[in-house]
Amino acid sequence: IPDFICGDLDSIRPEVRAHYEKKGTKIIQDSDQYSSDLTKSLKCIRDNTKSLIHAVVVGGIGGRFDQGFSQLHHLYTASQEFMLPNRQIFLVNPQSICFLLDKGWNRIETPLGPGLFAENVGIIPIARPSVITTKGLEWDVTDWYTEFGGQISTSNHIRSDTIEIETSERVLFTIELDRSRGRCL
Repeated sequence: IPDFICGDLDSIRPEVRAHYEKKGTKIIQDSDQYSSDLTKSLKCIRDNTKSLIHAVVVGGIGGRFDQGFSQLHHLYTASQEFMLPNRQIFLVNPQSICFLLDKGWNRIETPLGPGLFAENVGIIPIARPSVITTKGLEWDVTDWYTEFGGQISTSNHIRSDTIEIETSERVLFTIELDRSRGRCL
């Protein structure tokens, strides 16, 4: 049972709303038509929780391409603005996890194995070009310039239980989930 249901609530059926209210779920309506459901949910988390460390958005990328780009946009803006400062937001779907890496050195634990991670990763410049250096990948790079319209790092392979990435700007990191035992989610 969720703690909160947040959104513009334009598609919630009355019997569904009543069911969750009876179970103690707090219903929070946000009629702002200039924000996405993800943004409304992140505002709800920010305003109603004090001990949150990270946010995991299940089903965060998938479906229509425009919605996927919107989720990436909101991932970027929410983590740098007032929304959830100093907290990591993970977008998860059945194939992969993505999240932002901050400027500077980043260390990511990446144990390969059944039910954990597969070997494919990507490092994508999201708002501006970046220079990256990597350790622990099959094709490590040093002071490598990456930008949309130029080179981007996709389909690289994990070769260590720990990856280190230095980046001059915030970048999107993607890692494939291992599906050898069926669906991860």
